[in-house]
Amino acid sequence: MLLPLLLSLSASARIPSAADGPMTALPDAELALAIPLSEATHKALAKRAHKTASSQLVAMSRDGLSGEQVADLAFLTAYSLVRAGKATQATSYLDALRKAPTPPEAYKALTAAEILAANGDDVGAAQALEGFDPEHALYPRAMLVRADALRDAGRTADARAVYEALIERPDPAEGSDVALAALAKMSGPGSEASYPYDRRLWAAYPTTSAGASASVRLKEYGPFATWQESALRADRLMAAGQWTRAIDTVALSHTPIPKDGSAEACMAQYAKGRSLFKLNRVTDASLVLGPGGRACKGSDDDRGAKSLYLAGKSLERKKAWAAAAVEYEAIADLYPENSYADDGLALAGIAYQEAGDLTRARKTWARQVAEYPTGDLAGEGYWRLAWGAYLDGETAKAIEWADKAQVAVPLEVDPMHVRAAIYWSGRWRAYPDLADPVMETGVPEDMAKAQEIWLSMCRDRPFSHYTLLAAARMQELDPDALEAIPRWQPTGLDEPWKVRESWLQDSDTQEALALAQLGLLKDAQSHFGALDDLLPSEAAVVTQLRWDADDWLMAHYDMKNYLKHHPPELLGEQQAKVLTLAFPPQYWEEVSKATEPYDWDGRIFHALTREESLFNKDIVSWAGAIGLSQLMPATAQGQSRRMGLTVSKSDLHDPYTNARIGAYYFDFLMRRFKGNHWISLSGYNAGEGNVDKWLKRFGNLPTDQFIESIPFRETRNYTRRVSRSYQTYHLLYDGGPAFPDRKAYNHQVKPD
Repeated sequence: MLLPLLLSLSASARIPSAADGPMTALPDAELALAIPLSEATHKALAKRAHKTASSQLVAMSRDGLSGEQVADLAFLTAYSLVRAGKATQATSYLDALRKAPTPPEAYKALTAAEILAANGDDVGAAQALEGFDPEHALYPRAMLVRADALRDAGRTADARAVYEALIERPDPAEGSDVALAALAKMSGPGSEASYPYDRRLWAAYPTTSAGASASVRLKEYGPFATWQESALRADRLMAAGQWTRAIDTVALSHTPIPKDGSAEACMAQYAKGRSLFKLNRVTDASLVLGPGGRACKGSDDDRGAKSLYLAGKSLERKKAWAAAAVEYEAIADLYPENSYADDGLALAGIAYQEAGDLTRARKTWARQVAEYPTGDLAGEGYWRLAWGAYLDGETAKAIEWADKAQVAVPLEVDPMHVRAAIYWSGRWRAYPDLADPVMETGVPEDMAKAQEIWLSMCRDRPFSHYTLLAAARMQELDPDALEAIPRWQPTGLDEPWKVRESWLQDSDTQEALALAQLGLLKDAQSHFGALDDLLPSEAAVVTQLRWDADDWLMAHYDMKNYLKHHPPELLGEQQAKVLTLAFPPQYWEEVSKATEPYDWDGRIFHALTREESLFNKDIVSWAGAIGLSQLMPATAQGQSRRMGLTVSKSDLHDPYTNARIGAYYFDFLMRRFKGNHWISLSGYNAGEGNVDKWLKRFGNLPTDQFIESIPFRETRNYTRRVSRSYQTYHLLYDGGPAFPDRKAYNHQVKPD
């Protein structure tokens, strides 16, 4: 029976409501500039190009500004001059900046102290920073200024106390490298007293200038580091992405690093193994990470679990599925409380299935959903149990698992697999026979329920790959019922953002908005927490400010990740406004022009570029794919020759050139697969040769079944993601019917 609960939205989703506290409109004035800056100055400040910005601010006319604006401009000019290394030129602004109403007090105090110190008033500088809030984001920088001022004022003991207070924090910490270097210098470079500070710099801050200087000084001592220090250094190099240096640090440690499972040894082995993995040396990585992951139990469970996870990933890349399954399953066996445990079981089941052992795969997924019913991969576990049952000819059991998934897994935990469960709950009712998936059920009630499910998806969940499939089914079975559903329209785009009063009044939010009003957009970002802690409208405000700071690429990346657990159905009353920010029309002009010669919807390729590169025209993947549509150089050369073009690698970073070549290749795929955009997307990701192999292996299946049968998890998910993005872009920016007509592909990937 189709319970209403199966199609309801999760009650635990963070939709703006009275339950989150009173909501309020964020006035436009809160996001507007407090001072009428020129576009050039605003852009320079946003990029922290303070040499340019400070010169423009100094020259800016004060005519027509209110007294408060003059004071704000004094602060902004002084702040920018200090950041440009011209603090002595900011002296004349000192009195006025203290009266500025917009900047946070901490920023005024620090700027004043930096100006005083630059002008030799070290006592005044130190006094300006007395009682500075130790929880404030500026605290490390403020204490370094205070300590320097105390030292220059001759109060060496007080300065040392401030530096030592900073280095009491666990490594790594902002400012500690500078404080350690200062203490080493105060102790006498190369002296016995400076030696511990230099060793700590070498181990914990190897990528800083202070760490590099310490390394030079330590060479005079000959071999000096303990293996524990080498382990820490390798960990920090790995964290900085310096993979080769991390590996060398472990290999060349003066004292060999043991494999005894101690916390420090786990740190070293994980740093080495993860670095090998990042360099795609997956065989070496698995040999380090597998044993290391098992040895860490009881001393460093977190690195132990992560090591086994990466060991499994390493073996996956080699297609060593059975071995990968063993590594993944070991996570839950050894580290059952770790957040990777449910992931391990989900991936172990997939690996067992790829190894040809569906029975063991189903047992592994059953264990997963039983032991981790709220895990972040619970949705995939339930879905795979349903799909596995279907493949074993147990369609009734498949429906049972699909219906359980909709009840057990909140939509925000795993939107894709919950939607899959909804769609296939209908699909299996309508076409239950695995051996003949185009034969309709002989039970009218089941067909009616299937259509009810699909129409509900089209009405309530229009932004989905699975809704496109549902619409295609209804275009065949009952087009009038589908057309009767009102087309979703973006509304409320001009309304102000509505946020929680508690969030708006939070001190960090207040400081961030104040800095944004001054054009200091990157500084504002340090006061916002993780997007996942915010309501959709609040996350959108943060994203909008980052866009204004010309940081649109990373802002888009973070917003895309946010939507993984905040799907459109749960975005609240400002759904359309949030979606337009999350799905920007970036490079649409270039893509539209590139796809104009072809008889398919250019939005498909626009969605493809979003998922391929996140609209980063300069990106180069680990495999060497370049630009918007992630073209491999060899593929690009072959396609461009057919187009009569001559291109170089650097040309592939040009958005239009890249889109033009990528679209030409995509058109080849669309023609090869008879206009089936889903399978053409699969071919774009995995290569048309693989799609041909799968067609030969599985036959000319219905499109929905073929996609779920694709052996490559990456390609399955890629096809779904691009399809979802395509539908979202279509609804946001295009006219016409809500759902493109795809019924020709309901029963065959390549229609006869």
